[in-house]
Amino acid sequence: MPAENQPTKKISIDEVAKALGVSKTTVSRALSGKGRISEATRGRVRDYIAQAGAEPAVRAQPAARETHNLTMVIPSDFVHLDLPFLRKCMGGICTAAAQRGYDLLLCYVSGADTSQLERQLDCHKMDGVILSRTIQNDPCVELLRRHKMPFVAIGRTEDPAIPQVDNDQAAASQEMTRLLLQLGLRRIALLTGSPSYYVNQDRAKGYFDALAELGIQPDPALVRTGIESDAQRIDALDAVLERRPDCILCGDDRLAFDVSLELQARRIRVPDYIRLASLYDSELTAGLNPAISAVHFDAVALGGAACRMLLDLMAGKAAARPLVMGHQVVLRDSTKNLPRR
Repeated sequence: MPAENQPTKKISIDEVAKALGVSKTTVSRALSGKGRISEATRGRVRDYIAQAGAEPAVRAQPAARETHNLTMVIPSDFVHLDLPFLRKCMGGICTAAAQRGYDLLLCYVSGADTSQLERQLDCHKMDGVILSRTIQNDPCVELLRRHKMPFVAIGRTEDPAIPQVDNDQAAASQEMTRLLLQLGLRRIALLTGSPSYYVNQDRAKGYFDALAELGIQPDPALVRTGIESDAQRIDALDAVLERRPDCILCGDDRLAFDVSLELQARRIRVPDYIRLASLYDSELTAGLNPAISAVHFDAVALGGAACRMLLDLMAGKAAARPLVMGHQVVLRDSTKNLPRR
């Protein structure tokens, strides 16, 4: 048979990747001309294939369908509130995504309204999704599964099939409450957001576990949950102040910041007359006078870990078990002195 009639030798992307010591994604991008990749790398891939006298085998899924975008789903109130946790998580995700040639899209979700996420999925805008918060009966989960979209959750879920990255919120809350109790405080009020968020459930659990650990019976009147608005925050604060607590423990930095300003407006000095602490630390809590004792988590590292888990999942690696990251309790002036009655 004449040479020109000989069938062209096929070489797989996997073979090229192994020979050059690069990822299959890098080879795919070099051949498709899409994605962030240097011309030197493109040249190496093409030269190797040419020298082998072959052409790349056609992939089952064309590279053209890859968007090289990831989507981060965030609550719609991010637009109106200063939420340092989400900003820092976003920074960690962006950095990790860029290192592997991906860009980050944002998607706002409000309660059961998932229309923006549905639109991005229908238009094939992304290759994977990161849920920035976990809630009970999250409509996003079913939507993503229906579209067979790879996704990872930041936060605990009760579904072991969902890849997830979180801090041990219950242990952190228990440690903070235990330290406050060891300072001699016994009447510690707890203010948290909606219990539909798993993070608020876990923080409440840690609070009650610490009380039980020291044999202290909780006062239900000192626990206020479901605080999602200014009016609810004021009502909750009024209710617990009537019970004359030694300390107010807030579920997050935003709530602690607002409670601190409200106490100042009422001329209730911290820590002279009452102590104040938060179960999440940020510049909102550290920048007040007095600075607020809080639990510190590395939100940048958390976001980066979630992004890397998603990219590994998209690359076909087996989903890792839930990844739990550490924390540190930081005691500041808001819990320094004993309150005077």
